[in-house]
Amino acid sequence: METNLTKIGMYKDQQYEVIITTVDKDGNSNAAPFGLRVLEDNEVFLRIFEGGNTIKNIKEKGEFIVNITNDPLMFTLSTTNTIPDEYLTRIPNKTKNDELTYLTDADAYFICEVKSIKEALREDDIKSSDVNFIKSEVVELNIKNKCVKPMNRAIHALIEALVNYSRINIVDEETQKYFLERFLESERVIKRVGNEKEKESIQILKEDLINQGFEI
Repeated sequence: METNLTKIGMYKDQQYEVIITTVDKDGNSNAAPFGLRVLEDNEVFLRIFEGGNTIKNIKEKGEFIVNITNDPLMFTLSTTNTIPDEYLTRIPNKTKNDELTYLTDADAYFICEVKSIKEALREDDIKSSDVNFIKSEVVELNIKNKCVKPMNRAIHALIEALVNYSRINIVDEETQKYFLERFLESERVIKRVGNEKEKESIQILKEDLINQGFEI
């Protein structure tokens, strides 16, 4: 069974925005969006905070499905609550006597088996939170749309930065300040999750703004 994630444009050390679908021990489905990092061609990494249904189901079942989609409605539904069953397809689990579920209209999906979960305490200025670091193996890859393209936040951040850049010399000073603040946020996102071309692009943009006299 195909498990090489490069077949759907997902590459080592890159992070992608995906929707994780799980099923609990009573057969109830759950869907939620996460950032997923590729460790190897058939190995992925997730960081999930304690308290939600996704981590509960993963710990109970040791498996989950990663859905690749660019559908804004699916990301909205899975963020605000969970995706209704009408948008999901259930399939028999080949290794256990139960079911798995995936997004019916996903461009691709792959089944993951958990290899390890490490629990840690994350502390910041607001509160302390329990977080789980999950390494999983891709055991089955299903491609439904040969033009599948995983979502990465960096390209969206770059496009926003380019749009603001194209307008920065025709707006007032207050709006220019806002654009520069947004640029710094776009730069932060790209440095964190972007590929080499996206990082090179935001640096070119930054140097051009500095050369124009803007302070960044």
